Amino acid sequence: MADRAPYFSVVTPSFNQAEFIESMIQSVLAQGTNDFEHLVYDNCSTDETCAILRRHPHLRWVSERDGGQAAALNRGFRESRGEIICWMNADDAYPPGTFAAVRAAFDANPSMDVLYGDAEEIYFDGRKSAVRKAQFERREDFITWWERKIWLLQPAVFFRRRVFEKAGYLREDLHLILDTEFWWRLSGYATFHYLDRVLALQRLQPAAKTVSGEYRIYLEKDAVFTPLGKLLPNRSQLALQLAKRRVLGARYLRIAHGVPPENRALRAKLLGLTLKENPLLFLHPNFFGGLARLVGGAPVDRVFQRLRGGKR
Repeated sequence: MADRAPYFSVVTPSFNQAEFIESMIQSVLAQGTNDFEHLVYDNCSTDETCAILRRHPHLRWVSERDGGQAAALNRGFRESRGEIICWMNADDAYPPGTFAAVRAAFDANPSMDVLYGDAEEIYFDGRKSAVRKAQFERREDFITWWERKIWLLQPAVFFRRRVFEKAGYLREDLHLILDTEFWWRLSGYATFHYLDRVLALQRLQPAAKTVSGEYRIYLEKDAVFTPLGKLLPNRSQLALQLAKRRVLGARYLRIAHGVPPENRALRAKLLGLTLKENPLLFLHPNFFGGLARLVGGAPVDRVFQRLRGGKR
């Protein structure tokens, strides 16, 4: 007779996170239940990750090349057996009592497919941690993503196995908004239920994609969600496009302003993206300041050539 399937399946993608993965594993073990499985898919880490994984015989893990984070997660989702799926990155963790609270909520509402809560953000630069409150009101807010109306904090979202039959799996061509695009599709089939408590600890460290590649997140969101504006019949498409370009141009300029002086290539790219979205920002003092730091003795015509030809 086959073993009974666990209630929770924790799926973790991993690459060179030895500094954090032990605490993540311990946070799962500390939930006070044995009714879970933990699957780890490591992309051939070159640090001590595999040595740490070997110390935990309860894990199901492999270390081999994969097609990216989404591919690793999809493999885990397909190979897992639990009723409730937990997507936990190697540098995040669960606070005590998360599984008990989540299970009680799902057991009380068998028709519920998705549960989400808050996350405590732990900063790499020594700032005091802070609770990020989740926010999700309307599915349409995914489309007007530049207004920042949705905060679905990935490690604090839990969902039933059956959702894959409705929404499908993660898009493996996405690298930064794979979770957001999945929530978008899932929200077309399921109601998202909010649990007012901290369900995850989310570490914001320098190597995290959401810290080091903020502007790339905007590029992916722009490519995926902006074309869906046609699904908002009561909104002027021209007004949506103008609002998006105004906000996005300002964000690119803000990021460019904080780029270290030695990274001139990134500064040039961001200033080029600024102009592409909102040419009027050429008159902004921060644009002139960024341009002055960018020139740094380089011929002005070469600088403008970079701006005009900046690849997205």
